Amino acid sequence: MKLGEARKITAEHLSSLYQKKRELTKILQGEGVESSGNGNFDRVEISKALSAIEEEYEQTSDVAQTLALMDMNIQNAEISRQQSEAIAEQAEEMIKILEVFRRIAKGDKVPAADEKKLMEYNMEMYMAAKNMALMNEDREGEEHDSLWEEKSDTEKPVDPAELAANTEVGNPLAEIKISSHEGTTVSE
Repeated sequence: MKLGEARKITAEHLSSLYQKKRELTKILQGEGVESSGNGNFDRVEISKALSAIEEEYEQTSDVAQTLALMDMNIQNAEISRQQSEAIAEQAEEMIKILEVFRRIAKGDKVPAADEKKLMEYNMEMYMAAKNMALMNEDREGEEHDSLWEEKSDTEKPVDPAELAANTEVGNPLAEIKISSHEGTTVSE
């Protein structure tokens, strides 16, 4: 069972249990109760049923909280992964910029696109590299290929909420002792 489905089933089950608790509480408080010959027996049975529902509600609520925590942790992990990838890409970009600076300053020939990237990144760095290149103009420089390659695979970013909702979690409600009150079913 996927985490999203498990959270939905758990929320529906909690809602159902809450409604049953309200109904039994109203009956115990005497609202809408038709008196039968043995009113005390009915109250004892209703109290037992209410107690069982309250226990099941607490267990289900604990499962719902665990599922919510799992969902949050999965989303946070995906967000952290995406942020670390972005930081790594920025660091790689900075290394390339510095390498272009070094090559230009040394008097080497670099592609115009690489020069443009350095210029767009920081005009002062570009000018400093060009000035240093003038000092090295008597030196024969190497010719370099571009450091930036065309990226052919553009990866679609993953939505953290979608990733969390589609994570397999088994049947988290399987361990809850379902009371024998009417209308309650929990299935995979």
